[in-house]
Amino acid sequence: MANFFARQGVAYGNQLRQSCGVLLGLANGVVADRILNDTEIQFLAQWLEQNDAIASVWPGDVLHQRIKAVLADGVITEEERAHLLQTLTLLIGGQLESLATSPQVNQLAMDDVQEIAFAGSSFCLTGTFAFGPRNACTRAIEQRGGEIKTSILKSLDYLIVGGLGSDEWKHGSFGTKIQKAVDYKRAGEHILIVHEDRWAAAL
Repeated sequence: MANFFARQGVAYGNQLRQSCGVLLGLANGVVADRILNDTEIQFLAQWLEQNDAIASVWPGDVLHQRIKAVLADGVITEEERAHLLQTLTLLIGGQLESLATSPQVNQLAMDDVQEIAFAGSSFCLTGTFAFGPRNACTRAIEQRGGEIKTSILKSLDYLIVGGLGSDEWKHGSFGTKIQKAVDYKRAGEHILIVHEDRWAAAL
């Protein structure tokens, strides 16, 4: 029985790798002309629905969520189209073999926030910041009424990701803090994952 489950696990892993390869191939195809039309978006949505294994794990889950958001109201705006095109371009930033370590993939986990509310909000920091040492980043947040948390909680408002990355990150965009934040987001918690650039611009 143990061997059976082991074989099933290997088969599932192989299926995910194959599906990821197909997804990257599809992404390459639709962005080749730098134009993303409605038919292509709907095709990607249908393919992800039919391939729920890859649609529920990185990086398919990010793409699936963004496509569903674009199609939710039945109208695809030019802003949504451009954002989705950017997502697909980031997805194919590297070959399948290097997807896990491509620095471009890091941006896929980020939320596209327009503003950050500091007063009364909780913040957690991860990675290395171009802004300055970690304590300088902490002071900048606290001076504006924000509260610093050292770990990812369900009640967290913002996870700020340093623009210089971190040696502790695993699988490209997923360090332990980012992974936990993404898991909470999937479970419906309202945590925003924000790149340092957006955070610094809001200071």
